[in-house]
Amino acid sequence: MTFYSDDLVRIASHIVGSGTAVLAAYDAIAGSGTASRGIPQVCCGVLLLYTAGIFQDYLRRRDTRVVACLSENPNAPLSKISSATGLNHDRVASSLQRLITDGLVIAETGPSAPARLYRLAH
Repeated sequence: MTFYSDDLVRIASHIVGSGTAVLAAYDAIAGSGTASRGIPQVCCGVLLLYTAGIFQDYLRRRDTRVVACLSENPNAPLSKISSATGLNHDRVASSLQRLITDGLVIAETGPSAPARLYRLAH
């Protein structure tokens, strides 16, 4: 399984945001007893989680663009999907990996051995 940079950013934001919010709330309640330091830290954690949610919405919209392209261009290679959607190759590859994992897209070997063609699963 390959992780792409956008997936790692999303995972890291969830972990750091949740951890910051929980630890700051604990510190404000049971630790030093001062809310002046804990409340801003809780806000930072919640902000990281919110940002991760926005990033998740961005990934859904990007995946939708890839699916729309494949509906018009079945058996398209990565380069064609990339140029049709205006997304760079890494972003399209990341979307295709998620869509394949979800069972929405099928990857097949093209006429030349290393080339892969992508189509929607029916």
